[in-house]
Amino acid sequence: MGFDDLEDAAAQQDADDADDAGETKSKPMPDPNQTDRQQSEPSTENDGNDWKRRPAFPYDDASQEAIYPRSDTWDEFEDILDFEVKRELRDAGLRDIPKREYHEALLKLAMENPDRLAELVIDGRKS
Repeated sequence: MGFDDLEDAAAQQDADDADDAGETKSKPMPDPNQTDRQQSEPSTENDGNDWKRRPAFPYDDASQEAIYPRSDTWDEFEDILDFEVKRELRDAGLRDIPKREYHEALLKLAMENPDRLAELVIDGRKS
């Protein structure tokens, strides 16, 4: 009973791992016959859309940290993410974005707006 948040965090981690596992399976294996120089040179083929097909940063660079929003806040966030943000990303040609990229963007948004972040914390205490 007192560990409900741990079960939720474990379920979220399993879901994140499943999301990330799908992205690693879709990556092509490197050709063992290629030299190191050939592998390190960027491809000029489809350079315009290559950034759309790969994650913003590798999974190994991610730090797993728990967040504990209110349920209604999380539900509203997921709705905005699903119905507004993902639609805009699809319009830009991006699909299947790993959750860690959304979380990275959220933290950067908060870092760019520290005064607003403080206001929201204060407002949360008042309500």
